[in-house]
Amino acid sequence: MENPGFTKPSITRLARRAGVKSMSDDCVDTIRSLIGVELNEIIRMAVILNEQNSTKTVMTDDVYNALKFLDMNVARSDEM
Repeated sequence: MENPGFTKPSITRLARRAGVKSMSDDCVDTIRSLIGVELNEIIRMAVILNEQNSTKTVMTDDVYNALKFLDMNVARSDEM
């Protein structure tokens, strides 16, 4: 799989937000590939749902519905 383009600093920021204090360099490549795999699956599902709506533009509702379909519980900003 090719590098999805997530930099070490961006992965480190995400880890810090999740409460990680330190992380080995080996973790970065693993996390990078996992993010790429998950993101591909979310986008694939969003496109499938978008095609079912017979539209050409992927909208935020398509992404939220894809996350919901994949059992990823994400709160919308308007629901908070």
